[in-house]
Amino acid sequence: MHLIDISQFAGNRFTEILWRFPCPQKILMVTDGSLGFGTGGFGLSEFVSLVQGGGHAVSTAHRNGDINATISGNFKFDTAAPALTTANYDQIWLFGFNATALTAPEQATVAQFMQSGGGVFATGDHASLGAGMGANLPRIRSMRNWKAEGSGGIPMATPFRHDTVLDPGADNVKQFEDQSNAIPQRIFPVFFSNGGDQFVASTWSVHPVLRHPSGAVDFLPDHPHESECLAPAPVAGNFAGVVEWPAPIGGGALLAPEVVAVSVSAGRFIVSGAPTPTGTKPPVKPRCFGAISAYDGDAANAGRIVCDATWHHFININLNGSGAGLDPTTSLPRAGLYIGGVATPEYLKIQRYYLNTVRWLAPRNRRTCWPFLQLATVRFDFEIAELRLPDPHPCPWDPLLRIGRVAEDAVTRHWGFGAMEEIIDAILTTTDSSPALAHLLKTQQPTAADEKGTQHEPTLLPLQNMRRAILGSVVNQLAHHLPEDEEKLTDMLQERQGELAGKLLMEGIHNAEQAMGDYLQQALKHTTAIAKTLHAGKK
Repeated sequence: MHLIDISQFAGNRFTEILWRFPCPQKILMVTDGSLGFGTGGFGLSEFVSLVQGGGHAVSTAHRNGDINATISGNFKFDTAAPALTTANYDQIWLFGFNATALTAPEQATVAQFMQSGGGVFATGDHASLGAGMGANLPRIRSMRNWKAEGSGGIPMATPFRHDTVLDPGADNVKQFEDQSNAIPQRIFPVFFSNGGDQFVASTWSVHPVLRHPSGAVDFLPDHPHESECLAPAPVAGNFAGVVEWPAPIGGGALLAPEVVAVSVSAGRFIVSGAPTPTGTKPPVKPRCFGAISAYDGDAANAGRIVCDATWHHFININLNGSGAGLDPTTSLPRAGLYIGGVATPEYLKIQRYYLNTVRWLAPRNRRTCWPFLQLATVRFDFEIAELRLPDPHPCPWDPLLRIGRVAEDAVTRHWGFGAMEEIIDAILTTTDSSPALAHLLKTQQPTAADEKGTQHEPTLLPLQNMRRAILGSVVNQLAHHLPEDEEKLTDMLQERQGELAGKLLMEGIHNAEQAMGDYLQQALKHTTAIAKTLHAGKK
């Protein structure tokens, strides 16, 4: 995602070198029906270019054929060339329009891709638009409403539709075409606890797909009739030849999806074609609905999933105004989320959602690059430089924790609250360097019940300090091995970035484990002595 992040590091010659080596994903994007990859209103050209600008390789395909797609002809998942496997693609993005169902062989092909760790993004629009793909795939079929209007689906024109065009714009006329102005909808991300003090702000952060230095991505393009995302309780059973809701390796409850952002449907009478209306929609019944849902299959070695309420959050008519006609207040073509040819601050946040999602959907065995790039960036951060790293190895507890706290500040400044927890989790799950430490952190992580006020048993080593120790140890390890010489650093990354990422991250974790063990032994001895003194004082 260097398209957005690199501007933060301008002027630091070492981080500028690091960001020449992004973490590319191999992505297949598939659509059908009236959607396509051209520059028209219902085209995905702007979105595709943004993802490619983030350093990712994108192949495009259309189930009904599209001259703008990179894969020609009528695409079928089971006969695709190259084949839809995790050897050829890391993730697939499905923008469904048609109701034509996938064939059984196609379902099985996509299901196996998901079961092998491949990531999937899926969306449609109101009612059953997009159900042909989305309603016929495991887990995805339940993480979003794909039903037809009249059968439980979200309608297009009645008061029960989902209308997120809340602001009528400069002319104060609420109209359909306002979806193409520079005012997006405000969304409300769900905040999750990292296990810290619930009355401290840094304890709470949003899902990784909505991570942002400001605290959260809290905007999406708007649209007068969206669908909804859901978080159903998983049930046992198979679908398309695979276990639909697998349990974690080693046992435990079936892994469940979650709604990670909520939209608001509200607003008055809406017209179309203002100032000469050609159609109308009645006011909606104000209510909230799921905008984005996510499923993390890591614990079961299954791929991750993200679903979105509508592809109007991604197509040209909403992003750049293509095909939306003239703005009645200026008589100029509508420009979407641009003002004077410049992307609005809200659109820059939305772009972060796009690229965060690409990164989060990466298969488990293709994620090591990202935390390495993040922590290598932190290693050359100006605040870290003032610590004059590296410290001796193995680093004693007190300086290790000090490094971790400064590194945490840099991580939060660049990527937002919650980024440290995500980085540590990614290191432990992708390197498999310490299953015991990974399990310990997982069991200390609060459950939904904990977030309602239940407290964990007291411990001499709080969860956040364990994470800070790992963070500090890895950053210190990187300081030992990444040279403060531009030419040497460039050569090292060109020749062996992948090897370095795995090796240095694992060494950092092992050093942190040793420091934790030493600290706990000393703390236990000291605490036992204090307890004996207190006990003696009671006699």
